[in-house]
Amino acid sequence: MSPLTKRARLAAAVAAPLLLSGATLTATAPAASAAPTGADACTHPSWSNKSPGKGTAKGGDAKVRTGPSQDCAVTATVGTSVVLQYHCWVQNSVGNKWTHVRIDGTQINGWVYNGNLDDGGSVHPDNKC
Repeated sequence: MSPLTKRARLAAAVAAPLLLSGATLTATAPAASAAPTGADACTHPSWSNKSPGKGTAKGGDAKVRTGPSQDCAVTATVGTSVVLQYHCWVQNSVGNKWTHVRIDGTQINGWVYNGNLDDGGSVHPDNKC
C-alpha cells in the first residue's frame, strides 16, 4: 500500500466518527501577523468583589460577557429592571472600561461595558480589579 493511500485511509478513519456525529471539520491556515479576533481576542482577567455598588442596564439589552471585550461570548442579556451587583472594573486593550457584575439573585456573572450601565459602572480607583 502506498504512503498516500495509507494517509487517505487514516484521514477517513479519523473524520468518519466526527461527520457521523454532526461535527464538521474545517482547516484554515492562520494569518501570519493578524491580530486575534473573535474568541481568540477574548481575555479573562482576574476579578474580585471590591465594590459595594450596584446598578442597572442603560437600555433594554446590555450584554453580560465572559470577558471585557465585544469579542467575548454573551452569557446573558439584561434590561433596565435587572439589578447588577458590581464587583470591580478593568480597562481593556482598546481603552474601554468594563465592570464585572453578578446578576442579583443569581450566580450568573460576567463583564458589562460601562457605557451600557445606567451610572457608568464601577469606576472608583479602589474598585479596579
